[in-house]
Amino acid sequence: MQINEAGVLPQSFMDFSTPSEFARRALYFSPQFGRFVCDAAYYVERTFLDQYLLIYVCRGALRVRYGGSEAALTADQVGLLDCRSPHAYWCPDTVEFYWVHFNGCSSAAYHDYLYQRFGCVHAGPHVPPLREQFAAILQSSGGMLANEHQISSSIHMILSGLASPAEQGAAPGSLLYPAIHEIHHHFAEELPLDALAARCQLSKSHFIRSFQRYINCTPHEYLLKYRLRQAKHLLRTTDLTVEQIALQCGFNSASHFARAFRQSSGMSPSAFRAIRF
Repeated sequence: MQINEAGVLPQSFMDFSTPSEFARRALYFSPQFGRFVCDAAYYVERTFLDQYLLIYVCRGALRVRYGGSEAALTADQVGLLDCRSPHAYWCPDTVEFYWVHFNGCSSAAYHDYLYQRFGCVHAGPHVPPLREQFAAILQSSGGMLANEHQISSSIHMILSGLASPAEQGAAPGSLLYPAIHEIHHHFAEELPLDALAARCQLSKSHFIRSFQRYINCTPHEYLLKYRLRQAKHLLRTTDLTVEQIALQCGFNSASHFARAFRQSSGMSPSAFRAIRF
């Protein structure tokens, strides 16, 4: 179709879909999507659109203004924007890119999670393979009937791929491995934050920030999760009492253990032990 937008060149493509009620309730869905080739006349600015936007740059570059800052989005990088907030993007020279507006499922939570960790521009060796999913969305949306489940799957694969950057060189998260090793081998003991941070040769504040960024929880939350994980193994594989398991897993009392277990699992340790898997 001919696209009557400034800066959008004739070889560009876009299309639209009307998501089913099921897709709106249960899936990620894309009401509009395309692949644009643009020149320096291309400029988009919005104050509000009740959708999210994924962009994959194939060649060239875009400039993006979002969240109070401006950034370049270049080849083999992905941009993720919440279009409900003011934003703009434009082409300084020439650019070719996929774009997918989406919503539904856990779009807001995923955007917020990714933005807090990485900002709106995603780069690295984990990004180029995601190009196939952008192409798959356009392909799944074509024809007589759009494959809503495939579209949802592709959007989820893009988001989850951005959330899990594969080891990028000396992966930043690997700095935390000494502390994680310490937790796994000494989870029943007192593990002061200062000592864990020192094992990683980080200051305590940097250590906590790094844990929240790369592990998505605080060191204390990670330790608690690991203690509860070990407690579940003991509940299922031994005849130890709840009190004995609490002590072996580093809890200071059976009541503390039971409270933490219920908050995490929605049931008591005894109820968990009785489940048949």
